[in-house]
Amino acid sequence: MTDSKTSSLARVHDELLFLCAYPPTPLALRRAESRLRRFAKRMKGVDPFLDPEISGIAGTEVDVIFSYDFVSWLKRRFPRQVDIDWDEPPDPDRLAAVLTPLMPRLAEEVVDADAPYFEVLRARGLPWLLDHVDALAYDSLGLRIVWKFDASHSRTLMRRKPRKIFYRRGPLLARRDVSIERELAAPPMPISRLSRAEGERVLEIARTALAMRYRELYNFTWGDPATIISADAGRGLEIVLIGLTRDRRLPLRAGFAPFVFRNGVPIGYGDAFGLCERMEVSFNIFYGFREGESAFAFARLLKLYRQLFGSTVFTIDPYQIGHGNDEAIDAGAFWFYRKLGFRSTDTKIERMAVREEARIQKEPQHRTSKRMLKTMAQSPMAWGSRDWDRFRIHKVVDVILSREDGEESGRGQSHRPDSSRSAALRMTTRLSPDLRRAKNGRTEQRYLRMLANNKEVRSAL
Repeated sequence: MTDSKTSSLARVHDELLFLCAYPPTPLALRRAESRLRRFAKRMKGVDPFLDPEISGIAGTEVDVIFSYDFVSWLKRRFPRQVDIDWDEPPDPDRLAAVLTPLMPRLAEEVVDADAPYFEVLRARGLPWLLDHVDALAYDSLGLRIVWKFDASHSRTLMRRKPRKIFYRRGPLLARRDVSIERELAAPPMPISRLSRAEGERVLEIARTALAMRYRELYNFTWGDPATIISADAGRGLEIVLIGLTRDRRLPLRAGFAPFVFRNGVPIGYGDAFGLCERMEVSFNIFYGFREGESAFAFARLLKLYRQLFGSTVFTIDPYQIGHGNDEAIDAGAFWFYRKLGFRSTDTKIERMAVREEARIQKEPQHRTSKRMLKTMAQSPMAWGSRDWDRFRIHKVVDVILSREDGEESGRGQSHRPDSSRSAALRMTTRLSPDLRRAKNGRTEQRYLRMLANNKEVRSAL
């Protein structure tokens, strides 16, 4: 729990950071940056482990459970700043199950209440553990990791040098000022491909920006620095789009990770999974920037997908609008997307939303109840053609697996552990021999466009 003094400091910090992202004048920007450079001193004596909404401030630390893959990267990149939280030891039984196969001499002590498993782990340390166990064994431990990041890697000072500072001379663009249709029809955005070295730097910013907020996403953990493009989205907005490494790409969908800067300040992130002209999107603005131009940033992100991949249908997973996600319910995510033109793919929920809109129009003070928001969050939302409204990726996987099981049963073969991926890849290859090669290309851009233009594949999906 964060005390009132810490909360007050965090609010001041985020107001200064907001000024850096949305500066009205050069003087305001210089003053905000100057105060932020000294902010670590103000955090002395404050509990270093803050709530996720305000964590990542210079002078604080992160204490959280990360995956084996992410901790391995974190330990390589920040070897002296990352370690196990020795004050929060893992479950003894899980530790025994992981360490005993590595050290047979401990097998005799596995039944003893005071077996020295934790002492053994502490003596050898995190690098030894990462070198001697696989991802499954490591993740089963639920190890808490402490990251004592320096100020330059805090969200206080983390920056990417902008091409040019955009100063807001008037009011910020509100959601009512933004039209997805207008943005999609706008001229193409200037796009450049980053060098691998610059891609590494951008990927580091993205990963650390999420980690210090206690978050980890697959598309960032397995992002490929050689695939990253940068789009100048206007009004100081830069969107970098990260592709997946070849060995971690999904069997059918193309995966991407957008990360958003405004005037060089990280303000948000998401992920995107494409299939033909359909793009399933998520979009998250960091807490301190939600009063900024969020709708504009989202619309420009969709424009980028249209420009690069020819995407014309955009869908949002129920989690993003509040299904099992209280933060999205509190933020009113359903109405954010609804007012930008998204609809529910469930006809009953759509009718409910129409009735609620009519009530709001008659009673401007009315607020949708959390109960209703949770009900409306049970179905995906979509923008564009209704052709994909009933599509669910898990249904496609179920069909693929059932066909594969049937084929193997007919040949007297047993089900293979990796059949989900192999069956999916064989299915796409069977439909179009070129698709597999495109899927394993330098990026998945060509693969997506080929899917959208292949009527046989599209119809089958």
